[in-house]
Amino acid sequence: MFFIDIELKPQQQKVADRIAEKLGVMPPQWKLLLYLNPKRFEIFMEEIEYLLDHPHIEPDFFAFIRLGVADREGFSYCKSFNTKLLLARGYERLVLKEFLKSGEIPFDEKHKLLMQKVLKALYEAVEFGEADIDKLKGAGWSDEDIFDAIDHGAFLFKYYRVMKAYMANGGNLKLP
Repeated sequence: MFFIDIELKPQQQKVADRIAEKLGVMPPQWKLLLYLNPKRFEIFMEEIEYLLDHPHIEPDFFAFIRLGVADREGFSYCKSFNTKLLLARGYERLVLKEFLKSGEIPFDEKHKLLMQKVLKALYEAVEFGEADIDKLKGAGWSDEDIFDAIDHGAFLFKYYRVMKAYMANGGNLKLP
């Protein structure tokens, strides 16, 4: 999978085991990040924990962002991982397929608008602007909320490219 051998140190392995216990799996890309730079991995996990406890945005919203970006970009592992995650959270496969086709999420109108604008910011950044921010604020989103949603969508590009840099033969990550 990766062109470097990942042998976690005992302390790192304990972290990986705790994550695997919580999620049912230690994603291989997370294991690589933990191996490459434990301090940066800690920051990465703090980001994930922050989003899971976000004060205004539904936690599953972020998984839908990751699923949408992964599907559009062909990030096969991320698509598979987030699909399994959302299925485990109780969403039906048909709902996920509809989201991938139309961008429609099973949330309230406020979250639907946020998803629409996040995808616009990520894929049509030149057209995204003040009017979009004003519309989101008019729906009750703060600058902090808007930033968190757009930032999380963009972060997937970063981490996927890091993974690609370490992948043997430029291949795709596959779920075991």
